[in-house]
Amino acid sequence: MRLHAYRRVLGTPGLRSMLLLGLLAKIPVVAIPIVLTLHVTTEQQLGFGRAGLVVAVWTAGFAVGAPFQGRHIDRHGLRPLLIVATTGQALFWGVAAQMPYSVLLFAALLSGLVIVPGTTISRLVIAGLVPEESRHTAFAVDSMLTNVSYMIGPALGIVLATQSSTALAFWGVGLLLVVSGLAVIVKNPPLAPSGEERSSDTPRPPLRQWLSRGLVMTCTCTFAAGMFSSGAELGVIGALQQSDQTEWLSALIVAFGVCSITGGLVYGTLRRRPSAAVTVAALGAVTIPIGTVGGTPWLAAALLPAALLYAPAFASTAAAASTFAVSGARASAMSLYSTAMTVGTALGGPVVGVALDRGGAGWGFAMLGTLILFVSLLAMLAMRRRAEGRSSESPATLDTSIRSQ
Repeated sequence: MRLHAYRRVLGTPGLRSMLLLGLLAKIPVVAIPIVLTLHVTTEQQLGFGRAGLVVAVWTAGFAVGAPFQGRHIDRHGLRPLLIVATTGQALFWGVAAQMPYSVLLFAALLSGLVIVPGTTISRLVIAGLVPEESRHTAFAVDSMLTNVSYMIGPALGIVLATQSSTALAFWGVGLLLVVSGLAVIVKNPPLAPSGEERSSDTPRPPLRQWLSRGLVMTCTCTFAAGMFSSGAELGVIGALQQSDQTEWLSALIVAFGVCSITGGLVYGTLRRRPSAAVTVAALGAVTIPIGTVGGTPWLAAALLPAALLYAPAFASTAAAASTFAVSGARASAMSLYSTAMTVGTALGGPVVGVALDRGGAGWGFAMLGTLILFVSLLAMLAMRRRAEGRSSESPATLDTSIRSQ
């Protein structure tokens, strides 16, 4: 395994500290849905329907706010936005535990709108600091750290909310968001390659220049991979309930995370890598048969190929998005990427849930895998037609087209 690729990337000045700060910022963000759910269901005793609505509203704010945040970062830099975002998160999480449900619902929307997730920060820094030929390795590290955050954040939120109080869990989320936000504000990392710094007076690239077909198709694949995040988790729960073995849920989630990290580690060392669309299509294909097996050992074995492809799917799509991001709209492009992932994650659970209710775990995973495979194949076909169209152009026209991208 070419581990020297990781040594070279992690030797990039300033990258290691920003990846660690990104991890610190990711942990509270991934804990937010479970903390909000536990607060509404246990402290306010309003049921899972209303808890789901709060989480959905917060997620909607998260998805809608990201593109506007990206535009602001492109124009004014990261620090001004983080000052506003960190202040807003401190205010919300400091008093959210005392809010009545109706106020909490509205405030959760505002919190989602202004939160700047650690994934966005780390990916922008990678795009700014790491040369394009090494970005897949850096994004593999980021995907592995994201897996670590998913293994820590929800578990920490559950412990604080159940062993102490949901108020303490809220304060813990707020504290981590504020500490990580202040650290990034102080560090103020570069978000563009050396020599590419822009002032707020520099004209913004036109929409048709930075919102290219390549970026749209990459975000489409990211949407499909995001569906797997929530859909597979719900599918595993359904499969274990179906076999009356839910006590194995935590062990399977941890094992999935370890396998995903292993897959990301291998992906980061590859010289020749499959495209993002191919990687996500493979993830969809291996997802389809997961629900056909019975018993925990067979379920774990069926999950293994998908777990190994999970981190590479996000690393490949992030690397692809960074190559399509042009100067002056890099944050806009990567924020659009974050929105695609968030929307996919929000829709994956409900899609699998409907299939589980109608046909059990087999139908749930089959539906999820088929949708992921279908969407990624459409993206692959669109990109192939784009490549064929450009190859048929005359050399002069092709040169002009390339310079306009």
